Amino acid sequence: MKDLTGTRLGSYEIVERLGGGGMAVVYRAVQQPLGREVALKALSPELFQDDGFVKRFETEAKTLAKLDHPNILPIYDFEVTDGVAFLTMPLIRGGTLRDILNRGPLDTLTAWRYLREIGDGLQHAHDAGIVHRDLKPTNVLIHSDGRAMLADFGLARGAGQPTHLTTIGLAIGTPGYMAPEQVMGHEVDRRCDIYAMGVLTFEMLTGRLPFIGSNRMEVAYATVNAPVPSAAKLNNALPDELDQLLNKVLAKDPGQRPQTVRDLLSQMAKLPQRRQAPAAAGSVPFARPAAAQPAETAAMRIISAPSAPHGSPPPSSPSSGGASALKTLEMMGVKPSRARGRFILNSHVSNLVHVARDVTADRWPEIAYSSGLVQYIEDDPPSDEQLATPVEHLSRLNEAFESVYGHEAEDAIRAWGRRATERWLADGRHGMGGARRLVPGRQRKLAGVVKSFTEAMDQVRGEHTHAWLQVDAHQFWLVNFSNMFALGRIKAVKSCHIWTASIETILRWAGLANDWYVEEVECGCVTGTFDCVFAIRSVET
Repeated sequence: MKDLTGTRLGSYEIVERLGGGGMAVVYRAVQQPLGREVALKALSPELFQDDGFVKRFETEAKTLAKLDHPNILPIYDFEVTDGVAFLTMPLIRGGTLRDILNRGPLDTLTAWRYLREIGDGLQHAHDAGIVHRDLKPTNVLIHSDGRAMLADFGLARGAGQPTHLTTIGLAIGTPGYMAPEQVMGHEVDRRCDIYAMGVLTFEMLTGRLPFIGSNRMEVAYATVNAPVPSAAKLNNALPDELDQLLNKVLAKDPGQRPQTVRDLLSQMAKLPQRRQAPAAAGSVPFARPAAAQPAETAAMRIISAPSAPHGSPPPSSPSSGGASALKTLEMMGVKPSRARGRFILNSHVSNLVHVARDVTADRWPEIAYSSGLVQYIEDDPPSDEQLATPVEHLSRLNEAFESVYGHEAEDAIRAWGRRATERWLADGRHGMGGARRLVPGRQRKLAGVVKSFTEAMDQVRGEHTHAWLQVDAHQFWLVNFSNMFALGRIKAVKSCHIWTASIETILRWAGLANDWYVEEVECGCVTGTFDCVFAIRSVET
């Protein structure tokens, strides 16, 4: 294909070639007179002579135009000019998931974050009746804020799209990521994307594809005939429960797989983060593949203990003499606190109720009745800076999400926390300033973010109920005393998903999501103290 660098297409000046394949080439271009940098995807001139290919290209543009989601790369424009058909999209500079995987397998927490974001975007596409059909690491872009974004819907087809637009040779997808029915040329639906999610999971955690061979035909044969290999045998830090789930997700029969991405994410959320093996006294089986572990103090070992899997008994509480992350923090200088006030900022509750209504949609009336907030079925609470809303409103609302959504509650609660935090940040009343004004440096920047966030949350409570501590270059701890989402909620497993999602959103807002990840290490719902401890850890440890 002729290199278009240095030429102009319509209002776009093409600056450099970024890459391409058999169907199209992607360039960095500048849109004039706006001066906006974009990614310009131009159809190959040979294919431009084929009306069917041009039609497919136009269909891709229309497909993307239907999708509006933070984890899907949007489209700016589609044009046919000067003998070239092209579409323009945002220029994403963070590379692809393939670039990340080229450095080796991921730890479970990082893999889970990317899979959740990919899955959220994929579920949105499926809800719009669109099947991607070519999900693979090179089609997952990494935004500068750390977000995973689905791209390249060139093989996607809507449920009602005529099959004659699917040209032989283009629709087969990519060997290794195709589902068995796709390999055999059968009609496919959203379950082929669910299969590809299983392949991504396997590859992220083991560093290789589940089915391999010396050529395309060998890979295709293994995909259709070979049993699913064990991920836990390839990476002994992984739990056996992961193999059980992957056997379902990578099933030859699409009817045996999870039938929606939402269901898959829900089942993934119930997996233990790592193999639960008996540990020697004073040691912690916290594994991160292909990376050395830093030296740990006794206090750090308590905080780094693995999360209990769903269904396991709760850890011993401080009152029973068991190891407590909170007690360790207090020994290291964090002053304990107990909330005295009974009210929180109206504006904070108003934001959370407003977003809860958006997230739950037609299930909101049920949520509102379950939480005793029927007065807000159609209206938001007052949105001012008065400490006038009973603090119990939020714990009741959190509990209502769990009651109404059941096993899907974590997904709904995380979406609630993420969107509410994004709206809170956009509103600007948080007092945290702009992300770009924060000081440079990974640790100093995170310290500034955590400090500002805890102070902002103190403003929400009207008193000092949040604390933080930097343990070393790789760990920050954050404590939420008398967690307003946990009050009165006694659980067997860690349940403060909304706070985990909120902290993750703050990291993305500050451009730190690629460097740090979040884990709840002590849940006040489990211990009965309602004081919760979160760890923000470096991905380099």
